[in-house]
Amino acid sequence: MNDMWSFIDILILGCGVYALYAAYVLKTQGKVIKTFLVFKDTNVADCKDLAAYAHMMSPRLSALGGVMIAYGAVAVINNYMVDVTGLYLAMLVVFILTLIWYGMQTRKAMKIYF
Repeated sequence: MNDMWSFIDILILGCGVYALYAAYVLKTQGKVIKTFLVFKDTNVADCKDLAAYAHMMSPRLSALGGVMIAYGAVAVINNYMVDVTGLYLAMLVVFILTLIWYGMQTRKAMKIYF
């Protein structure tokens, strides 16, 4: 069971790096990477104002990516280096709350711009 959680923690760390990349692409190029920013059946061409959408969502996606990286790093440290269970559990709570917050922000942005 611990090996499965270790794999998931490393996967979350990788997804955090990818989220930061997606936020960078959104902010600099205005391209929407569907993985994090819109629901899978959404046509990006239907966006009413892509620049405003990018302005709204890129900092939120950067925050999500940062929390994912922080959680993943703490989890790897907890699993493979030093026992920091208290910090790990606190980061898990922060990660889950951030996911909920990001989901609400994505839904709000989808209502406004699509």
